Amino acid sequence: MDADDIAAAAQLDADTVQRALRALSTEPFFDEGQETANGDILWVGKPTGQALRVAGQWPSPESLLDRLVAALEAAGEDDERLPEERSKLKQVALGLRTAAAQIAIGALGGAGGNLLSG
Repeated sequence: MDADDIAAAAQLDADTVQRALRALSTEPFFDEGQETANGDILWVGKPTGQALRVAGQWPSPESLLDRLVAALEAAGEDDERLPEERSKLKQVALGLRTAAAQIAIGALGGAGGNLLSG
């Protein structure tokens, strides 16, 4: 995204946007970008996974596990499913809430940038 477009969208002056972009580029929080010889940033690419995590826009392993357990619990309450299936779904959800939680969180955390939620 062009720095001038960012300034217009954020309703900030160009100097403020340049300071912000330079600060965000030190981590880096953008996958790419282009600077001028004097250090002004012309444009930046998409935010990195780290930027999304810091902004709270990337699912944590814990939040993914919570969503999975909630879906399993809901399926376990679905009267259209066979009683045996509902029982198994509830057991899996319970297991993920207890002993297997740390294992699941480790596995979901290991997915890194390859696991996105909708």
